[in-house]
Amino acid sequence: MAQQQAVGVHLLSLVAPQDNDQQVMANLSAQLDQGRSVKVEVMARRHDGQGVWLDVDYQPVRAADGSMDGYVILAADITEQVNQGLKLRALFNALPTGVVVQAQSGAIVDCNPAALEMSGLTRDILLQAQSLATLRPNVRDDLSEYAAAELPTSRTLRDGVGLRGESVGIVFPDGDVRWRMVNTEPLTDAQGRPAGVVTCSVDVTDQRAHQQLLAMAVDGAGLGTWQWDIATGRISGNERMQKVFGLAPGSVPMTVDAWNQLIHPDDLEPWLRSVTAHLSDPLLPHRMELRVRRADGHWIWLLFSGAVVTRSAGGAPQRMAGVCLDVNAQKELESQLRQSASTDVLTQLPNRAAMLDQISRCIARGTAQPGYHFAVLFLDFDRFKHVNDSLGHSVGDELLQQIATRLQDGLRPGDAFVRTSDFSQMAARIGGDEFVVLLDDIRGDLDAEIVAGRLLDLLSQTYVAQGNSINSSVSIGIVTTGQAAADAEGVLRDADIAMYEAKRAGRGRHVMFDPGMRKRARDDVLLENDLRQALDKGEMFVVYQPVVDLADGAWAGMEALERWRHPQRGLVSPVEFIPLAESSGMIGQIGQFVLQAACAEFASLQSGQYVPPSVAVNLSRAQLRQPGLAAEVLDTLRASAMAPSQLILEVTESLAAQDMLVQATLQELRELGVMLALDDFGTGYSSLSCLHELPVNTVKIDRSFVSRAQTSDYHRVMIEATIRMAQTLGLATVAEGIETAQQAALMQALGCGKGQGYLYSKPLPADQLQAWINALPSVRPAA
Repeated sequence: MAQQQAVGVHLLSLVAPQDNDQQVMANLSAQLDQGRSVKVEVMARRHDGQGVWLDVDYQPVRAADGSMDGYVILAADITEQVNQGLKLRALFNALPTGVVVQAQSGAIVDCNPAALEMSGLTRDILLQAQSLATLRPNVRDDLSEYAAAELPTSRTLRDGVGLRGESVGIVFPDGDVRWRMVNTEPLTDAQGRPAGVVTCSVDVTDQRAHQQLLAMAVDGAGLGTWQWDIATGRISGNERMQKVFGLAPGSVPMTVDAWNQLIHPDDLEPWLRSVTAHLSDPLLPHRMELRVRRADGHWIWLLFSGAVVTRSAGGAPQRMAGVCLDVNAQKELESQLRQSASTDVLTQLPNRAAMLDQISRCIARGTAQPGYHFAVLFLDFDRFKHVNDSLGHSVGDELLQQIATRLQDGLRPGDAFVRTSDFSQMAARIGGDEFVVLLDDIRGDLDAEIVAGRLLDLLSQTYVAQGNSINSSVSIGIVTTGQAAADAEGVLRDADIAMYEAKRAGRGRHVMFDPGMRKRARDDVLLENDLRQALDKGEMFVVYQPVVDLADGAWAGMEALERWRHPQRGLVSPVEFIPLAESSGMIGQIGQFVLQAACAEFASLQSGQYVPPSVAVNLSRAQLRQPGLAAEVLDTLRASAMAPSQLILEVTESLAAQDMLVQATLQELRELGVMLALDDFGTGYSSLSCLHELPVNTVKIDRSFVSRAQTSDYHRVMIEATIRMAQTLGLATVAEGIETAQQAALMQALGCGKGQGYLYSKPLPADQLQAWINALPSVRPAA
């Protein structure tokens, strides 16, 4: 517009946005009429009709008295910049890559249609979000959830560093996970200050699924893949191949020379012949089984198959590729089938048959060569049944394998066990957790005892099986030439007898066999037979030991204990018959008898002057693992007209702490309202740290701690810590085995609530218990 054309034209019309709506024009006119400054980008039309974009700045001009005198209008043609911006926006919107722009605060300020499609959200929802982390849950490749601060955008906003190729899974409301490959780039303003982040995402869900399917196919077939660059001599393999070789990632690729060093010498020449033949004639297949040395030094069998996949223009082979399959298991199976008659499958040690054969050879040699000596060591892992029951058979099997490995390593020629002599040795597994070691051509009994002592040390060290730390020991019975039976079965039998003597003596030790032990073993068999009939013959009975309140000596309950009066032997100690009952499977029946007898006696006492507060009954492992125990207890309570809270069921610490089946049974009992007590606390596998996890009401401090509390700081501190922890958890405490007034005073001073022991009363038959009760209300220490 020429200058003369502009004269007299309304100032708004000079840059009127010809294509804008009337509301926009009205708002702009109103602001100008009020004398305000206005800055606006508008689309105007020149006098020739061509549209231009202007950046218009209206600045009011005022007279000296402040009144409006007009406007100065500054207009800049920004058509090129706007057109460029529109092109960039079109490109932004057309990108197949999802793009999201965030301010430095994390708020989303812009996004393109691809980002909306990937997120499944509307533009309004996306632009109202204060952070990408608030929109959908995000997961890593292992499906663990991303913390908001660890998302790629969050890290770039925090650190100002762009990221490339991060895999992020977005979890949709229906549970579907869509995978994105994410790049981020920080934004800065004109002064170089952080201004936000641009995030670009590509949907790789389909590609990922295809890759996983291919990987599953290769992995499911157990295939390793390999390639050989013939020109450079470099060999590379996938992760499966590296794993088969026991190599760390990155250990392959390797050179041909290094590869040939791994092949068994007997297989190298056939391998080279096969490769050479295939390179010369592609119709000759390259496929063979060979032994390869792993990184740990062990030889394994692999099946290799490959072919030339790239040749030069002249036909020269350039690259071979193929697969390898671990066939070691098949080879081992073939070997096992050959050796099954003499090898234990689980541990790969010789089995019972192989050991008996070797012992027979030693017996024959001893008969033919005076002065020749051998020894047989019978080993049994202490408390192995508890490991199996509480941690599972898979853990037990792994433990047996570790024991076998330690035996093999410990008995290897030249090791510490055999430095005392040049004798040879053999270890075998003959069943369960029973192992036998044969020492051939020893100098005498001392060599056998030295080896046994060292085996005790080696096999008592902590085991770790499937994440479980296991501490135990072995008991060892020894038979040497001087006491050996005339046949191999007899030697094993006598070594077994000596091993049980080691267990009887306290476990974790070795015992030399002597013929007198045979009589004791026979007596044990007879005693077990008598025990099986004891219940039917009425020989079992129950005694009761009172529990008192340490503060005032008041009667606080009683514990029921089983006893056996044998018609010929008299009273048989529980130390003798309880292990027999457990090993013979009778402990459950005996436990049920004690429970019913104790509840019946409790019911009869309720009609007297002093109603017993409670009665405690021990539960065995067999009872705790018995289906329907809770229902059986409920029936017994009803038959005795007892309130559930009047019955205390005691379980040893090691059972309650480690056996999940037992814990479920204990929870059922507790839901009945029965009180639960943790017996012998401090002697098992658990610790104070897991006391809160056990469903018990009472903690009983073992007598071994009480007896040493006055002389041992350790035992006293352990008791005090146990009591404090129990008080914190709202649990009652009972000190067992109190025999002196000083022990009682100390237990009370440490905060223990109740006590039992010979200071108050020995375990009493029902009629004597009534006499003890008649001495109430002042409970006096027993004479």
